[in-house]
Amino acid sequence: MKLRLLGLSTAVMIAIVACGGSEGGMVEGTDVVVRMFDNRFEFTEIRIPVGGTVNWVGAGRQPHNAVAADESWSTETVFGSLDQFDGDSASLSYDQAGEYTFFCTYHGNAQGENMAGVLIVGEPSS
Repeated sequence: MKLRLLGLSTAVMIAIVACGGSEGGMVEGTDVVVRMFDNRFEFTEIRIPVGGTVNWVGAGRQPHNAVAADESWSTETVFGSLDQFDGDSASLSYDQAGEYTFFCTYHGNAQGENMAGVLIVGEPSS
């Protein structure tokens, strides 16, 4: 019985790791894709160089978006709507260095709570 439970718990752990079981995380690159799942972003820390691009992709049953807390950018400007559903994408390039708190207007807030994260363009300010 103990061996059977050990096998089951190992299989569950492998499934969690394979499916990206942890919420958030970090992604870095020149051109990155960030999926917006139900009530969470695939990555909550995004690092790109000045001139880099983030493709924000809807991946849930509910509408989502990505908006800078300082209102300097929004997926609405390129997508034409704040409602991005499964498969909808909005690609934004960032030419201004800085750290931007971002959030989904439906499931987060400008204070960085709930469905929110930080976009670091250029070198992080330490």
